[in-house]
Amino acid sequence: MQKILIISNVFPFDKNQSRGCYILAQAKLLMSAGYDVKIVNPLPLIPPLFSKLNKNFKGLRKLKKYRTVENIDVFHPRYLSFPGTIFPNINQSFAKRMISQIYEWVQEWNPDIIHLHSVHPLLKVGEAISKKFGVPFFITVHGWDFDVGINNKKIHHSIIKNSQNISGICVVNNHHLDIAKKFVEDKKTHYIPCHVDINIKERRGIKKFDWEIKTLKILFPANPSRKEKNYSLFKNTINELKKNGWEIEKDYLKNDSREKTIQKFQWADLVLLTSKREGGPLVTKEAIFCGARVVSTSVGDSSSWLPSNSVSKDFSSQTLVKSIENALKNNINVWNVPKHFEKENVLKKLIELYQIN
Repeated sequence: MQKILIISNVFPFDKNQSRGCYILAQAKLLMSAGYDVKIVNPLPLIPPLFSKLNKNFKGLRKLKKYRTVENIDVFHPRYLSFPGTIFPNINQSFAKRMISQIYEWVQEWNPDIIHLHSVHPLLKVGEAISKKFGVPFFITVHGWDFDVGINNKKIHHSIIKNSQNISGICVVNNHHLDIAKKFVEDKKTHYIPCHVDINIKERRGIKKFDWEIKTLKILFPANPSRKEKNYSLFKNTINELKKNGWEIEKDYLKNDSREKTIQKFQWADLVLLTSKREGGPLVTKEAIFCGARVVSTSVGDSSSWLPSNSVSKDFSSQTLVKSIENALKNNINVWNVPKHFEKENVLKKLIELYQIN
């Protein structure tokens, strides 16, 4: 049984179960195949009341240092951190101070593989641990590091500097695959998307839309407070739809439980994703799995598999309205989640990845 240590800067909280839910999903998938998995999710030290300003950190201050989640041991060391790309070298130095705590936590449980989900500021942490145990070091980039992070020269340089020690870079869309090839040789780059982690009993078919009622239930698939999700464009699009005579019921994802999130997907006629950037996004696959159509800006992998007339070529509310009306007219048979997003196929790719070395 191979032991895999996952290190990630995101992971679900009790009060924010959507935060890095794909990390937990992948860990459970690996456990189902017989792997022994532990997770390190370092958390930034935040001042009192900060979670009132940033809902992504709701529940962080009271989170226990050691947890067991879905039978997986999880460790949450704390470290001082500046947000985003501010002082990247200092952030990486602060992060490295956690390494001794991680060694103490794993004790005699010696990992066979280190899999880091993210790059900054945990790259040197993952690299140091892989060197200590003499094991392969893989990275999965979910979006931010290649969309934002590498535009910072110091973060870009840190990846180049440590590239020889990286066994492989995994990405969740083909655009990022091209970026990964700038840092490591082609054979070390891998496309492994996040899988749909929803029970088959929750699956719903897309129903033919009744144009006569002119009423539309639309879901914004994120917390509106997250700037990159572009909630203002969502609101503008809703206003344009109303001008066209549509009666709109709308909702959005808060820090909802997985059960509540699935219920909202099943409630919606259509999910409208207006993001400025995305890795996958996973919510588009989950929405269709649960019976909702999807309209999206051309981010992540959206244009590679969604019906072309439901993907907006620009960030215009008028264009999105056209995409929405096209999506509602589409034959219901076009709304399918490709098989490479199914858990069996993602697991196969992960097993092949870990057998490389």
